[in-house]
Amino acid sequence: MQLSGELFKAYVEDTTVLLNEMDAILKKRNSIGSLDSESADALFRIFHTIKASAVVLDDSKTVDVAYKMENIMSYLRKHGVNSLSSARVLSLLFDSEYFLRGQLGSLISSKSSHEEKTFTKDLKSFVEEIDFADDSPVDMMVSFEAFRALLENVVKEMSEELGKEAVLCFDGDNLYVDRTLITRLSGPLTAIVRNAMDHGIETPKEREKLGKPRIGNISLTYGLEDGILFITIFNDGEKIHLKKILRKADELHILKKPRDQYTPPEIAALIMERGFTTKEHVGKWSGRGVGMDVIKSAIQDLGGNVMISSGETQGFSITLTFPIDDKSQRAAIKERIKK
Repeated sequence: MQLSGELFKAYVEDTTVLLNEMDAILKKRNSIGSLDSESADALFRIFHTIKASAVVLDDSKTVDVAYKMENIMSYLRKHGVNSLSSARVLSLLFDSEYFLRGQLGSLISSKSSHEEKTFTKDLKSFVEEIDFADDSPVDMMVSFEAFRALLENVVKEMSEELGKEAVLCFDGDNLYVDRTLITRLSGPLTAIVRNAMDHGIETPKEREKLGKPRIGNISLTYGLEDGILFITIFNDGEKIHLKKILRKADELHILKKPRDQYTPPEIAALIMERGFTTKEHVGKWSGRGVGMDVIKSAIQDLGGNVMISSGETQGFSITLTFPIDDKSQRAAIKERIKK
């Protein structure tokens, strides 16, 4: 994923603060020669936070290292800080700090040092020696809240670019999702929010003329019901004009039956057909012949479905649904609350 300068800056700053906190802990514990339960708790939190941010930003190297170090800390918290070799754990912790600091630079320079490759090899070897039992499945999960900063940044960036005002509201359960799904969802969710800003939310003047608040609203609601993960993105901007969509689809020759046989839901679904667009001019954000069709394909590749609905007078929503292991979600939530 291509990162905006502002989002990347925030990622670097936040990770640097966490690594400085980690450095202070390690220097103190190294002088003693071992960790204690408090430091293991703090280091677990640091690695988990770094992992969650790196997952959304698609920094796979950082995700892998932070995930493995998080599991080691989780093991120490569960089995005692003396259950593993203190000297070896401290050595890996210092090396992980060095690696993560270097990775921030390598995201720009795309360079990898011999020392980094040696560390990742040693870390892999150490992890393979440990029987994590029931620890690993939970730690494969990442909070859905990891998307918040990414999508808020998209809304802020496009508000400035398009001269619009909007806020993003996030609402959902204490939900943890497999990190692979989180990574693969970041692209489609970003595209949906961009489309909402570009096609849906009006300028402040247009909204005032329509009797709406100057500031538009984009809400993302998510949860788990009966083994189904649902994600609904709603914006209170312009509604979907079904007659316009049907007419445009006819002009583009993508109708599969006579126009008068299409129901309202079927018409709304036409915006997900390949090549569909109502934009007359190509802009930075839209009118390039790709969009909802790409989103639909990406969601279907993940085993999910997409449903579009429009309000009577304003706004429209897109709902994504995925069959998911309900038991694993409850186990992850329960484990996180306990920690």
